[in-house]
Amino acid sequence: MNKLLLLLITFFPVAAQGVKCPIPNCPKGQLCFCPPPPPHYMVIKDKSTGSNSKAGKIFTDRLKSNFALTASFSFKNKFSPKYQSSKTPLDQISKWHLITLKLKQGNKTTGVEVKLFSRKTPRSSRKKEIWETSFNFNSSNLKKSTDLLGNQLMAKIIQRKFSAFGSKMAYVHNITRGKSYIRVAHFNGEEKDQSLSSHKLVSFKVSYNKEPFWGPRGEYLFFTSHARYNPDLYIVKPGNNPVKPLRISARNGMNHAAVLSNKRKYLALTMDFRGNPDIYLLKPDFKTTKKWRIIKKLTTHHSIDTSPSFSPDGKRIVFVSNRRKRAQIFTKKIKGGKPRLLFSTGNRTYTPRWCSSGKREYLAFTQLVGNKSVIYVYDLKTRGGWQATSSSAPNAENPAWSPHCNLISYESSGSKTKKNGIWISPVRGGKSSVFLKGSLTMPAWDRGRK
Repeated sequence: MNKLLLLLITFFPVAAQGVKCPIPNCPKGQLCFCPPPPPHYMVIKDKSTGSNSKAGKIFTDRLKSNFALTASFSFKNKFSPKYQSSKTPLDQISKWHLITLKLKQGNKTTGVEVKLFSRKTPRSSRKKEIWETSFNFNSSNLKKSTDLLGNQLMAKIIQRKFSAFGSKMAYVHNITRGKSYIRVAHFNGEEKDQSLSSHKLVSFKVSYNKEPFWGPRGEYLFFTSHARYNPDLYIVKPGNNPVKPLRISARNGMNHAAVLSNKRKYLALTMDFRGNPDIYLLKPDFKTTKKWRIIKKLTTHHSIDTSPSFSPDGKRIVFVSNRRKRAQIFTKKIKGGKPRLLFSTGNRTYTPRWCSSGKREYLAFTQLVGNKSVIYVYDLKTRGGWQATSSSAPNAENPAWSPHCNLISYESSGSKTKKNGIWISPVRGGKSSVFLKGSLTMPAWDRGRK
């Protein structure tokens, strides 16, 4: 009975009033998950009049489609929160925000006046203005202006940095068995509705291309390809036209799961040319060989070690190993020392992805619960965790962080009402949205935007 209770506490959200993360008295070495936050209500109103109404509606619709992608809000037509008594815990009270826009068209540009409102106090039914701005735009930069405004509004609403709208996301487009492309889209509502063929192709048009990963500044993209009949590692600059992938690691066997440290000093890569999958550390040697050379073998266990991810300071990695019979997440210092189990779970855990912004430091990973895979987030500061994907996004795998660790993208097989593709969830979980539909996997978010 006690074991069953421990499993329920460890792996499922707990419905409770006023519970904070992590849950108090969480068993040592276990992950205890917190309940999802209450709904966050959003109202977006266009106050443009007369001949400006059409332009106002276009701008408002674009802004709303961006906010909808975050899966963070429940949209309402009217700002109407109810007063909450002191008996209701603050973390169980729904937030409300109102955005008003007023457009005025000129000869060449359109002016926009924007105001942001929230509850006057956390329990109040009245509103107060918390931010306002104004700017001009024209038809050629409408999308960019909408993305920029959306980022500014989101930063004010969540009171943290936010720059996801307009950022780049790479993904694997599966064509047929053994054939896939890597494409790049921009994260906004307009790109969601475009055909996949309109997104830039950055890999080869033949063979199996997989596992895209951005460099820290978003200039380069790494990926593994079987174009030369071996899983080799390539680097490409997506901004070039046409793109020209350059092979940088081609040892016999796998060259995959690449990740670059934040200062672009090291590349961690899984290889098995010595007969066993281990993680190696590579460094650019452009002055002599003009290639990346191996400088250290980071793991030496006879088990499978893979899926590395660098810490923000580049001094450690997390990785997946089955050295304890099932796949679990370990951490290890780059300069030495033994691997250490980061936390234990009763299930298989894999694809860890490290992210930090300000004082926040998170790890997103996939966990197999029963016969379904789910994305979880682990707070490395508080040692608490929670489920990030909703029940409507089954078989969620391969998480990727947005800039500033506010959103998580991942692949999902979908549900009866929503198709498979690339999905989005807020860092605190609770809800999800579909960004791109289709046979798409392995999203990689460019986090270079600051």
